[in-house]
This record gives sequence, C-alpha cells and structure tokens, in this order.
Amino acid sequence: MRKETIVPAIVEIRGEIACIVLYGDVDFSMQENLGNAIDQALGVETAREIQVDMTNATFIDSSVIRSLLKLQERARAKDKSISIWNCNDHIREIFGIGGFDQMFVIH
Repeated sequence: MRKETIVPAIVEIRGEIACIVLYGDVDFSMQENLGNAIDQALGVETAREIQVDMTNATFIDSSVIRSLLKLQERARAKDKSISIWNCNDHIREIFGIGGFDQMFVIH
C-alpha cells in the first residue's frame, strides 16, 4: 500500500494574485512545504497581491502564524499586499486569541 504525500500548501496564480492554498492540519512539521509556497508566491513578479486561502485548512499552529507574519514583512518589501481568506471558526479563533486578527486583513 502506497502512502500518500501530504502537500499542505500549493500556489495558484490568478492574474495579479498569487494564492497560497492551505490544506488540512498545517503545523510545524509542514514548515518546509509552506516556506517553499511562500517563496514561490513572492517570486511571481506580476503578482501585486498574495492571498492565503484557508478554505481547506482544518488547523494551523503558531508556526504558521509566524510564517504569515514573515510573509507579510517580505511582501511589503516587494510592494505586495497580503490577505487571508475563508478561515473556519476555529482558525479565526486562533488568530483572535493572540490579537493576530488585527495584524492581517482577513476576509
């Protein structure tokens, strides 16, 4: 029986938007994949905005929030905006507990 490889983050290019789509439980063990997706999104020269789509994410931990804060800093340096989309109630609560919901544009 073959074990499936879990890919928690992929990048989709939608015109001037680089969208990082998260899947499943995204935690510290997924940091390499998330970091690669962030680098890929930042590298899209035509993208003016980076969206993080959490429609399919079921959980994030503090390492993901740290990565998103670093993404925000790096995006600003490249004159790109960042926004977070489609969080479930649990993920919204995670952002709210630490006041991170005030640091990001969340739709």
